[in-house]
Amino acid sequence: MWNRPDVDFIQSQDVPWQAVAEGGFGAAQGGRRRLLSRDAGTGAETAIHRLTGRHSGVLDSAVDMFVIGGEGLLDGEPLRVGDYVYAKAGAALDLVASARGLTIYCGFWGPPGFVPGTGSGEPLLRIATEREPWVPAGWSGEVPLEPGAMSKVLRSDDTVFVYLAGMMPGWKSPMEEAHPQYEESFKIYGDVLMGPLGVIRTGGYFFRSPHVFHGPLYSRGGTMSFIRSDAAPTTEYRAPGPGGAWDELSATAYVD
Repeated sequence: MWNRPDVDFIQSQDVPWQAVAEGGFGAAQGGRRRLLSRDAGTGAETAIHRLTGRHSGVLDSAVDMFVIGGEGLLDGEPLRVGDYVYAKAGAALDLVASARGLTIYCGFWGPPGFVPGTGSGEPLLRIATEREPWVPAGWSGEVPLEPGAMSKVLRSDDTVFVYLAGMMPGWKSPMEEAHPQYEESFKIYGDVLMGPLGVIRTGGYFFRSPHVFHGPLYSRGGTMSFIRSDAAPTTEYRAPGPGGAWDELSATAYVD
């Protein structure tokens, strides 16, 4: 799952749509995907899937899904933007996209196979994230964060920590930071200055190995991201080098 090349960062809009091979999740009705990263050893992959029509079958691998566009039905119940679903391997899904389609960010824990069958009967975890409360972010440890960094924990066990991270407009973290955990992030909306790398915007994606420094961070318009780590995130900090202060970088990074 975590043994994949670092991607730091890409805009998913720049990744071409691909047809999904027969037997893969989203293949029915001409479904398409944008492949963002892949673990060549396990076949685990992260992709954006654009679904039309009906997709009914059994999953080869567990998957974390977040609805980023359109709407539909999952097992007869409404599925809307902002909904999070976790399905275990062997679970059966009956997904029906609305007439305007359904776009889902999908993080598979193995090969994204999807074949006919009745499934294992494993229940799905479903969360309408807009109804969940924000709580102050806890990833900085004893280092105080500027007010305005918030999170919503969606799923946590001994293999993963899945959460939403949000920052208010104008929020900043002036130090460079690194985490001893893997970190995979998809920008649901907004903007974040990622230090000298530039500004990651809506649709942006990165996958980082542990201990990779990034930042300082700054969000001009506010932001929210869907993030998976292999454990609850903790952070180490260091001062940026000459010319690397957030205000110096943002003065040019936000110029179109």
